[in-house]
Amino acid sequence: MDFKQGLVMENLYDLFFEVSNEDRHRILLQLEEAAMNVTQLARRLGLGAQECSRHVTRLGKVGLTRKDVDGFHRLTAYGELVLRMLPGFEFISKHRDYFTSHSMVLLPPEFVSQIGELADSTYTNDIMVAIGSIEEMMRGAEEYIWIIHDQYTMSIVPLASEAITRGVKIKTIDLKTYPPSRMPRGEVRAEDQQVLSRALTTGGLEMGMLERLDVFLFMSEKEVAAIAFPTLDGKFDYLGFNSTDERAIKWCGDLFQFYWEEVEPKHEFTLF
Repeated sequence: MDFKQGLVMENLYDLFFEVSNEDRHRILLQLEEAAMNVTQLARRLGLGAQECSRHVTRLGKVGLTRKDVDGFHRLTAYGELVLRMLPGFEFISKHRDYFTSHSMVLLPPEFVSQIGELADSTYTNDIMVAIGSIEEMMRGAEEYIWIIHDQYTMSIVPLASEAITRGVKIKTIDLKTYPPSRMPRGEVRAEDQQVLSRALTTGGLEMGMLERLDVFLFMSEKEVAAIAFPTLDGKFDYLGFNSTDERAIKWCGDLFQFYWEEVEPKHEFTLF
């Protein structure tokens, strides 16, 4: 490692060390809301004035904060950027067990780097709860439903038919070739078959196919009912996250659109 690279890494280590302290992190979050002097910060956070002053000095030394002529401390542009990046680390560390057994390595790097947009999501570790959330989302959707899935559950077929009948637009991304074990079991009602087949010709339903799916996703304009990542062997256990947070909806919507641009159109309604 040359001198320049060593200096870069030293700066990174210093940054991680300073923001890893709970009180210094709390100070940064307070300064994100408004500039404050040490007395105000200490009172707001329940810290001693001397202790608070020491923390603020450390934050200033690594460039996260600055002190103006009136004695008020503010975030620097660098400090604002660091705070915007932290939710990603907070999210994956909060769900460390999940991300130890699930992989995002195949997702586009730009989405991995913005994983903090899912910070206000709720983890669901029960597949039946996840299926229930998906079904409720499909019943409540008013504008659109977007789906990326590696297998069909027969319960969503009539729900998709009902959604299309009330004017909801549906887009699905399926596997191009389904393994025999993932082929749906059960029969589709003739009326649902007719609604979905007709919608595929009129634009109410659009279907696309990919050779490989990197994410499992069910969402509407109102919520992300389920987003799950593959396990380390590349399969899905359908455990993941749900959210009504606008940032999560946008992140998942942008991810869907990324994959939608890559699909091969499917012109006939079939379940495999």
